[in-house]
Amino acid sequence: MSDERSSTEYKPGSCNIGQKELSVRKKFLNLFLPLTLLLSFAAFFWDNSLTVWTLLLGSVFCLTVLWFEIKFKFCIIFGFFSLYNFEKLGTIHEVKNRQHHAKDRKRVFEIIIQSLLFSLIYTTSIHLIAGYIHVH
Repeated sequence: MSDERSSTEYKPGSCNIGQKELSVRKKFLNLFLPLTLLLSFAAFFWDNSLTVWTLLLGSVFCLTVLWFEIKFKFCIIFGFFSLYNFEKLGTIHEVKNRQHHAKDRKRVFEIIIQSLLFSLIYTTSIHLIAGYIHVH
């Protein structure tokens, strides 16, 4: 029984990046997590700011996508363009099989839709709570 997360080879729709690619995503996660928290707190001070709301939405979306990429070892950009990498950074290989392309694209759209929905729910919730607190 092999664990999908410990894989070191391409699996269509499941795994298309290795440890070096994952380490890059973890660094970006460490950037977007504090940014998201900062923007969440900023929303309570500027609860009517469309700019803060938009920045928070973008930050939460990026944070969620990165989390899914790390969890699934699946890069949405690589998946969309039918690529994978388990070697050094910058080394990419093309997926040749058309059925694998379809599985990869399906996973890409799943991650994007789930991330977008979570981002909208989180950001709207923060906005509504901030507006409620400001009013009362």
